[in-house]
Amino acid sequence: MTAPRLALTAPGAAPRTVELTRMLTTVGASTVADVQVDGVAREWLVIHRDRDRVVVRVLATGARHELGEAAVIVDGVALALVGEEAALPIGPLALALAQADDPASALAGLIDQAVAATGSDVGAVVLRDGGGHAVAVARDATGGGIADGAAILSDTVLAEVLAHGRAVAVADVADDPRLAAVPSVVNLALRSVIAIPMMLGDQVAGALYLGARRPTRALPPRLAADLAVAASLAVPVVAQLRRTTAVALPASASPVMTAVAGLIARIGPTPLAVLVTGETGTGKELVARALHAASPRAARPMVAVNCAAIPANLFESELFGHKRGSFTGAAGDRVGRVEAAGGSTLFLDELGELPPPMQASLLRVLQEREVTRVGDDVARAVDFRLVCATNRDLDAEVAAGRFRADLLYRVREVTIELPPLRARGADVLTLAAQLLAEAEAAFGTARHLLGADARAALAAYGWPGNVRELRAAMRRAAVMAAGPTIGVADLGLPPAAPLATPRATAPAAVAAPGSVAPVAPAVAAPAPGGPAEVGALGPLDRPLTEARDAYVAAYCAAVLAHHGGNREAAAAALGISSRSLYRYLAGERE
Repeated sequence: MTAPRLALTAPGAAPRTVELTRMLTTVGASTVADVQVDGVAREWLVIHRDRDRVVVRVLATGARHELGEAAVIVDGVALALVGEEAALPIGPLALALAQADDPASALAGLIDQAVAATGSDVGAVVLRDGGGHAVAVARDATGGGIADGAAILSDTVLAEVLAHGRAVAVADVADDPRLAAVPSVVNLALRSVIAIPMMLGDQVAGALYLGARRPTRALPPRLAADLAVAASLAVPVVAQLRRTTAVALPASASPVMTAVAGLIARIGPTPLAVLVTGETGTGKELVARALHAASPRAARPMVAVNCAAIPANLFESELFGHKRGSFTGAAGDRVGRVEAAGGSTLFLDELGELPPPMQASLLRVLQEREVTRVGDDVARAVDFRLVCATNRDLDAEVAAGRFRADLLYRVREVTIELPPLRARGADVLTLAAQLLAEAEAAFGTARHLLGADARAALAAYGWPGNVRELRAAMRRAAVMAAGPTIGVADLGLPPAAPLATPRATAPAAVAAPGSVAPVAPAVAAPAPGGPAEVGALGPLDRPLTEARDAYVAAYCAAVLAHHGGNREAAAAALGISSRSLYRYLAGERE
């Protein structure tokens, strides 16, 4: 810890600055005093360093004063602590970034050094994520990680830095009319804040953020220059972090999902426009982010737009931007989402919700590769990769006159169709275990095992909400389970749950024009000399016992579906107990 420095200003004498390296420092006119001052008593003051406090005791009177930034006058002499010229150790910081084992550790080291050197209470690196931000790492003054980093940052400050690429450095927010009344600033009791943009070319990739709460000493705005150097050093680490933290597809044993992963790896590096189709909750945005992560544009943030969440009258401004004064409420120029995706990937979710006038405008942008803001007459060139998603049948929408055929041709250079969870077989249990582990880590709960009845219920349920619904069930079970084993009651599935209907799946294949057909119909019998797998019979090179167990499990699931999910009725129809039904559904033997 750096020793505090004492400023002494006596009448008629030049100001002096003394470093308080000792726990006790004597001050007086005596020649044996640690600090000699003419014109005062021989044994005048004793200055005591007590952790973060500096206390002055006047020997003649016994009076005590605690030193701070404000001067204390003793016998006409002004005493005050003066701050060090706070600075970041740029050399050691660069070495630490180079030697870190992974991007997250490198950024944690950056924040630890910045917080320690500046006396901040909290520091963070945030990454720009579409129109918002995600906290990559957040640390406090003790060097500890902060679980909910977003809760300790000012959204207003970050929004300004990420949107405009301009640094914010405010010594005291109470004196800044932009921030003094902002709810996030008030709630966090912020005194000082410094936020520096982290630039990738001309794009804002993220920000380096430091905050000091009251009554912590103010952060001097001059630190912004050093922090800008640190931010530029960390930009390559941020780019690497974006690649390593890109959302990956969950582990899967399903042939169709294996094929999807292979297709992503093959077309990700290309500029082809991709249309991702599938039911709600199947992971279409996950695929879009995986495509972006596999592309040369991965260093820049993907820009995501939910077409179903934008009011019709705001579509044009939201996508293409607007010029100041172009309409009521347009207080300044605004960059649209298409323009913001320059050099990156534009993801249009729920494309089927795009109004017809906007379909024509989007088609023109895709043809001309330029965009004109609302109220402007300047066409700006744009370079982006387009990925779209929908749960609608766009061919049917075209036939009904609700979607433009020429736009569909543009957005569907390659189609990736995601199967519903009920058609992915054993993936349900694989995903359940993975999502359960994620929930346990997020909530800090103990590890659990899925009981036989829970596994049977997971396998039998139809999952109308797909992976999204499965994730919710696992999060609930991680909290609700009273013991180490999760039972069917902990899942919270509906009493009359829709059930999966067994069907065969085949690997995805690229179909014209580049589409993926994830599910193949079962065939009744093998052709002579044909493949060693026939529809619902599965592979024909399995042992009879394994094939029999699979058939029994599928038959039990079908009977259970026939009885509307009533396990007791299904067990009675099968002539077995409910316990045996659970075991057969799980593929276990009696």
